[in-house]
Amino acid sequence: MFTLDVEENENGERTPYLIVMGDLDRETQDQYVSIIIAEDGGSPPLLGSATLTIGISDINDNCPLFVDSQINVTVYGNATVGTPIAAVQAVDRDLGTNAQITYSYSQKVPQESKDLFHLDETTGVIKLFSKIGGNVLQTHKLTILANGPGCIPAVITALVSIIKVIFRPPEIVPRYIANEIDGVVYLKELEPVNTPIAFFTIRDPEDKYKVNCYLDGEGPFRLSPYKPYNNEYLLETTKPMDYELQQFYEMAVVAWNSEGFHVKRIIKVQLLDDNDNAPIFLQPLIELTIEENNAPNAFLTKLHATDADSGERGQVLYFLGPDAPSYFSLDNVTGILTVSTQLDREEKEKYRYTVRAVDCGKPPKESVATVALTVLDKNDNSPRFINKDFSFFVPENFPAYGEIGVISVTDADAGRNGWVALSVVNQSDIFVIDTGKGMLRAKVSLDREQQSSYTLWVEAVDGGEPALSSTAKITILLLDINDNPPLVLFPQSNMSYLLVLPSTLPGSPVTEVYAVDKDTGMNAVIAYSIIGRRGPRPESFRIDPKTGNITLEEALLQTHYGLHRLLVKVSDHGYPEPLHSTVMVNLFVNDTVSNESYIESLLRKEPEINIEEKEPQISIEPTQRKVESVSCMPTLVALSVISLGSITLVTGMGIYICLRKGEKHHREDENFEVQIPLKGKIDLHIRERKPMDISNI
Repeated sequence: MFTLDVEENENGERTPYLIVMGDLDRETQDQYVSIIIAEDGGSPPLLGSATLTIGISDINDNCPLFVDSQINVTVYGNATVGTPIAAVQAVDRDLGTNAQITYSYSQKVPQESKDLFHLDETTGVIKLFSKIGGNVLQTHKLTILANGPGCIPAVITALVSIIKVIFRPPEIVPRYIANEIDGVVYLKELEPVNTPIAFFTIRDPEDKYKVNCYLDGEGPFRLSPYKPYNNEYLLETTKPMDYELQQFYEMAVVAWNSEGFHVKRIIKVQLLDDNDNAPIFLQPLIELTIEENNAPNAFLTKLHATDADSGERGQVLYFLGPDAPSYFSLDNVTGILTVSTQLDREEKEKYRYTVRAVDCGKPPKESVATVALTVLDKNDNSPRFINKDFSFFVPENFPAYGEIGVISVTDADAGRNGWVALSVVNQSDIFVIDTGKGMLRAKVSLDREQQSSYTLWVEAVDGGEPALSSTAKITILLLDINDNPPLVLFPQSNMSYLLVLPSTLPGSPVTEVYAVDKDTGMNAVIAYSIIGRRGPRPESFRIDPKTGNITLEEALLQTHYGLHRLLVKVSDHGYPEPLHSTVMVNLFVNDTVSNESYIESLLRKEPEINIEEKEPQISIEPTQRKVESVSCMPTLVALSVISLGSITLVTGMGIYICLRKGEKHHREDENFEVQIPLKGKIDLHIRERKPMDISNI
């Protein structure tokens, strides 16, 4: 019925056109479903497919038709007004408005017949419209037209014969219990057994003859006397009925008297479908596969479920379950399952979620199937090093073929696509790498005096087709040994001094000790400590082990005036043994310097200082330490013992000192990481004293 005509323009673009090859008749087949396949010219060729659904729309190409050209109808002269005597029905195979049929009498039908028999223009039912009189014609020819849009009317003739009644036949009077419309009883399927349909009263109008009755027809129905009343009969069901097995029943209640007169009352039963069947999937588990890096909106499968019910109850809609990822789409009507985005096997390899088939009944019924989707691997990931740059610190004179470090590399692909081989791109005459373990080794002993660092590149190649690769930079730094003690740059001399005013507030910085170390790495990390003190109250000063800043710890009193001498030890963290230097820090507490010669004479005297061998504690790793709360309780207790009378003043001073200490610790912890020495040539007149961050060590 259809074919594709592929045309190619001057730019080489191909466009398929759908060509109709045969005559289309919607009444024969209203829908065609095909699959279009596109094939590229690669080797091997790759295919893409799409489902093409062609719906045939209706045109008014059929006119109403009657099955018969004439029907014969017999009416008794005593028939009740409003009794249906016949029904005509024409068929139009078109749809919608094209199939609308209206019935009417031909202009040839006499007005007397039209007044006696009423024709329903929609249903085609002919009813007795008025009482049959004695002078009415015995035969009526009713020409009935079935009119369709744009069509010549179809014609049928109803020949009605009226029988004059001498002896009135038995009467059958129905009283319907079930829903009845125009002589048709409507019952729901699966109604329980013994569901009543109607009562029938059977009687002889003359009250002269005995009347009997029975049920003529097949089906799960029973007509039985209804006691304790006479001539009353009950029509009821004998078993549940299933719409999917049979939808329509027709029977007759027949009554006859002893004179042989028979009367039939036609009973039509139409079953109403109930939503008693849930949709059924062909497979409860739907297993699918797709290669990763698929095109957006890629076709996965077409779901199919069947429902035995009719009408809307049998129409099936498809829905994704609540566990389905948002990038899967399911067409509710066609059941076509697609994925809207590219899938990455390395991100997720297997998907498992539910789909639902729901009918349109009230209440709806549904069934569930499980979709199991496996994403197939492609070689779309290059080997990936754990770090872009690797740095290794190796002590000088490192032995040949010693283990320098592990080069870690991964490949997110699977199978052969995930196999990785390592090789050294440059410096391969000095270094070699173990492909299996990724261990980097040096073929020869490394001497820092010959070369202090090496930079090489390592390449990782996977086993895919085509193979993918990546490189990483390796930096090898040879570590120095500790052979230089710290060099104190400030103060420049043990004979220098600094004036400290008595009004200086506790916690204020007074001066600093600044030193550098010509070594590198850990050998150049410096710590400061006071190992000796002399003066009126030298413990009033403390030194920061990291920065070398000297601060005043407590308020200066008049008894504290004079020269304070602090012996400061500047030590590195060298290995195997740290080296150190010492410097004397001289602080003169006074309002002014009135006699410099006197101070210089004090400085020339050898101070008697007891050495305190207390190693400074300094953290090498940069870390944020919590400010330790400084306990003020000992200070408060001591001040309380000295003078109970001035307890309020003493308490206030103690709290003030504590707050100042807490602020000082907070500033130091926020602003300081680790100090490293200056590198290169040092200008003793221009010194950069700002601490430097070495968090990269």
